Amino acid sequence: MPQILGLIKNFGLNDAVDVIVMTTIFFIALSLLKETRSSVALRGFLALVLFSFGGYVIAKVLQLAGVAYILGNFWLIIVLIFLIVFQNDFKRALTNLGQMRIFRAFFKQSGQYLEELVKAVETMSMRKIGGIIAIERRNPLRIYAGTGIRIDSDVSSELIRTIFTPLTPLHDGAIVIKNNRIVAAGCILPLSDTHELIKELGTRHRAALGLSEETDAVVIVVSEETGTISLALEGKMRRGQTPEKIKDQLTELLNITPEEKAQNVSA
Repeated sequence: MPQILGLIKNFGLNDAVDVIVMTTIFFIALSLLKETRSSVALRGFLALVLFSFGGYVIAKVLQLAGVAYILGNFWLIIVLIFLIVFQNDFKRALTNLGQMRIFRAFFKQSGQYLEELVKAVETMSMRKIGGIIAIERRNPLRIYAGTGIRIDSDVSSELIRTIFTPLTPLHDGAIVIKNNRIVAAGCILPLSDTHELIKELGTRHRAALGLSEETDAVVIVVSEETGTISLALEGKMRRGQTPEKIKDQLTELLNITPEEKAQNVSA
């Protein structure tokens, strides 16, 4: 008790600022993780923090030097645990930060291939040809592109439809597009483990959602059973898309200028 009273007595302005800054940092971190799929792990992490802090205070009061030293330095392990457990959530939060208009100006993409891409998706939807197309933005997709067959070709409607034609060697995998070019086909994407997907949605939709959870990629899915067009982004599946909606969303998400969009239409 005397130690605690001494700490309170010596509490100054610098200490108050220190507490405010640390509280703000933790508040921002917790806000980023709020309502994520790691919410259960977050409660366990908070319990660990409270246990460590409470144990440290008790050890100081009881003058248990060894225990106090261990718990006093345990925060390093806590920080590592925090970064490891919530790495995907922080990746998504940083991705959202990067999508702010002030940063997006530095990551413009050309929209020359947009018309060909939308044409392919529209035709596949009408003919019920299943397919999945991942478009790289800021997060590199080279790891996933490496699981498929290297293409390195201009984006064309004919090529995309040929790749996804049933019974062809590459039709089950995904196409990866980077810098206006198809870099690979037949790629394997990570499957989402979310339980929010309805049972009617198959592996393609789960793979699209999984990639959108791990990266900031825009993923287009065409259902083989119904021809429905879906768009996966930021761990969410937007179903019931039309070619017009896909074009408008890609124009916005890929930061394509109105001039480039007009050139696509005139072409």
